[in-house]
Amino acid sequence: MNVLDWLVWAIPLVAVPFVPFVGRVSPKARSYFAVAVSLLTALVAVSLLFTSPLPRESSFTWLKAYGFNLEVRVDGLSIFLALVVNLLGTLIVLYSLGYIGKQPGLDRYYALILLFIGSMTGLVMAGNFLQLYIFWELVGICSSFLIAFWYDRPQAVRAGLKAFIVTRVGDIGLLFGLVYLYTNTGSVSFSALETLAGNGSIPSAVITVSGLLIFAGAMGKSALFPLHVWLPDAMEGPTTVSALIHAATMVNAGVYLVARTYPIFSADPTWLATIGTVGIASALFAAPLAIATVDIKRVLAYSTISQLGLMFAALGLGSSQGWFSSQFHLLSQGAFKALGFLSAGSVIHVLGTRDMEQMGGLRSQMPLTFIAFAFSTFALAGVPPFIGFWSKDLILTASLESGSLTLFLLILLVSVMTVFYSFRALFKVFIVRPSHDVENNVHESPMVMIMPLMILSGAVLLLFVFQDSLAGLLRTSLETAPGPEIYVSSLAALFLGFIPVYLVYWRRGDLSTEIVARHSSLRLLRRALLDGYGFDRLYETLLVRPAQITAAKARSLQTGILGVNFWALLVFLAVVLAVFLL
Repeated sequence: MNVLDWLVWAIPLVAVPFVPFVGRVSPKARSYFAVAVSLLTALVAVSLLFTSPLPRESSFTWLKAYGFNLEVRVDGLSIFLALVVNLLGTLIVLYSLGYIGKQPGLDRYYALILLFIGSMTGLVMAGNFLQLYIFWELVGICSSFLIAFWYDRPQAVRAGLKAFIVTRVGDIGLLFGLVYLYTNTGSVSFSALETLAGNGSIPSAVITVSGLLIFAGAMGKSALFPLHVWLPDAMEGPTTVSALIHAATMVNAGVYLVARTYPIFSADPTWLATIGTVGIASALFAAPLAIATVDIKRVLAYSTISQLGLMFAALGLGSSQGWFSSQFHLLSQGAFKALGFLSAGSVIHVLGTRDMEQMGGLRSQMPLTFIAFAFSTFALAGVPPFIGFWSKDLILTASLESGSLTLFLLILLVSVMTVFYSFRALFKVFIVRPSHDVENNVHESPMVMIMPLMILSGAVLLLFVFQDSLAGLLRTSLETAPGPEIYVSSLAALFLGFIPVYLVYWRRGDLSTEIVARHSSLRLLRRALLDGYGFDRLYETLLVRPAQITAAKARSLQTGILGVNFWALLVFLAVVLAVFLL
């Protein structure tokens, strides 16, 4: 047994209860303690690259009566995700020293951050479904508390509660799926289930039902349509939390879950088709929302949903090329989205607003932040040689190789919209002169915040050189390298997205308001997009209000306060009882 396999997720978890004790000694020591723990964990994760053999597993007896073990599985996929989580997590914790400063509640903040990192690392290192599910729930709980970190703000509290409830919907599916799989196979171990699936020992109906239920958990965690509504509101939390959720941890859990269970379920065409359809639908659904919003963090949030959709679309292709391209795009998205959020946080830290209409012309006042945000934009838009160009081209290649021309064209359409909304944000924040006065005391953020931005800027520019190394780590190979037609299509999408955003937002200043005002159809479309297509109101009508009414009636019965609708409630209960009896 290699002790590093256990230390990589145990270190941050063990450090959590020590955070408040260190904080009592010195607030500064507490902050540096969190940085040191995250850095140590990242170094342990890096050291796993130099251990052998791979893959390997180790376990301890746990819940012996049920035959469950505490298992750690170390292979290319788990090491890759552990590196993404801990390297990005370390940079985000370091950035927090300047961004969070000396706000109240920092014991809670750093403890939750370390618990978050440790739980996500434990999730990707888990060797069985039960262990994964425990860490899965810890990640969800931590994210809800971190989103609601500023608990004195009602919007933040509602956003945290919303994230908790919506992701629980998917988690119920995950729980039912793994229980159903266990009752039909007698195992929750990934290795055992892969062997059974490979031998054809699991009935096809069990594969389909359990696979779709488990995918529901991925939909909730990765905010795929229609369980996407929690992610934009999660922007009420600190920007560091947004970066952690969107780049390093929570949303990647769904992609990891599908990638990990791929050998078990990928023989089922229904499972693959569902993943691919939901993925591309989510990408197409979210991209227009990013075009309309003026909240810089919501632009990045909707972008996250769209990019995650592309990863699931690639996984749904059912090929090793699609599987690898999804993981390489996960690395790409993790780097450029962390850079985007931290750059946005630098602007918000100085200006105190997330509204892009209140920004503008910051290029000369915040030159380093401008460079970082520009690099993030180039990578997101797929400008060569930034990493987003290579990862998207791999997905395009995989879709074309699968024979799905429709999917290929839809991914190109998503790419065009991505270019538009990413450069729109860059122009509105840093280049276009605002129509109002911006504060005169705007200045660059502290160096402790700039350092992670510079590191990530270098990463989004140079990470593409590790493509073959990642393929070797994941024990896969590129069946087909992108050809000239892929590069031409990708560059065409880049120009088709850039030309209109250049004409509307840069050439003669921001003309978007004037253009929208002249066309009633654009006003209606913008209103619908700002409303998120009305999904929040739909869920409010179908789910929230009936639950509130039911709770109010139950509360009135409990307190003895009976209203005039008491008899209606009795009739309702009688009908429900009759349905169950019949």
